[in-house]
Amino acid sequence: MRSICIYHSETGTTHAVMNEVVRSIASESLRVRDLAGYSKATMFLLGAPRALLGAHARIEPSSFDLDGYDLVIIGSPVWASRPTPVVNAIFSSLKHASGKKVVLVCTSGGSPGNTLKIMDERARSLGMEVLGRFHIAHSMQGGRDDEEQNALKELLWDIARS
Repeated sequence: MRSICIYHSETGTTHAVMNEVVRSIASESLRVRDLAGYSKATMFLLGAPRALLGAHARIEPSSFDLDGYDLVIIGSPVWASRPTPVVNAIFSSLKHASGKKVVLVCTSGGSPGNTLKIMDERARSLGMEVLGRFHIAHSMQGGRDDEEQNALKELLWDIARS
């Protein structure tokens, strides 16, 4: 089964989670950049309000062809209880998404808010089959919700074996 993890990470938290996923199922990985080039301050002052409005970022790479992939894992930090503008743009930039299996992942230091619901709606509107939704909570000290992370890995192992 050929899989790809497509994700956005400004602080490195989502990157760490997605790297663990990549290693666990030998997936390809693509970290998408926001061309706005946020600093830590502007990420919250400018990025979070844009997420709240459902805005789309200018991203690099600018499109994603899913032809040839069986499974897509899409990861987003939670900004203002929503996916980031980068992840909004990712969904808009997917080519050949219809019929693809997708697992949705978000990371945050608190509640996921509407992030997974919004990501689920976007994936389904593209004709994707949502196999799972996971919120990986983390603490400011670097701890993570191992139970949810392990559940994510178990689902992915099950999908890879089928």
